[in-house]
Amino acid sequence: MESFHRLLDRLDLLIAGLFGVIVASWWHKDDLTDWRAWLIFLITGMACTLYLTGMVSSYLGVTDPNTVAGVGFLLGTFGGSLLTAVNRAIKAADLWALIRQRFGGGNQP
Repeated sequence: MESFHRLLDRLDLLIAGLFGVIVASWWHKDDLTDWRAWLIFLITGMACTLYLTGMVSSYLGVTDPNTVAGVGFLLGTFGGSLLTAVNRAIKAADLWALIRQRFGGGNQP
């Protein structure tokens, strides 16, 4: 029950992050081809909002609750986008060739 109350205390961050993810999804239409991709984008953006807003706000010295919600919006927006870019880079990289080159078995005569 306590975790539910903590979640209600952070409801403003959840709403700000949700709007951030929705706004960011407009520019990622090509990446979000099915409901699973969109759901992962939503979850990662919301997780960035929930878990990083406090840390980023304290780092930037932001104390006003309205401004903290703005930081949550931005983290929701860029969190999903950042993780989409990381996923795209991993898919584009040839990790198996990198491992073979690093540990042997690569292009040796």
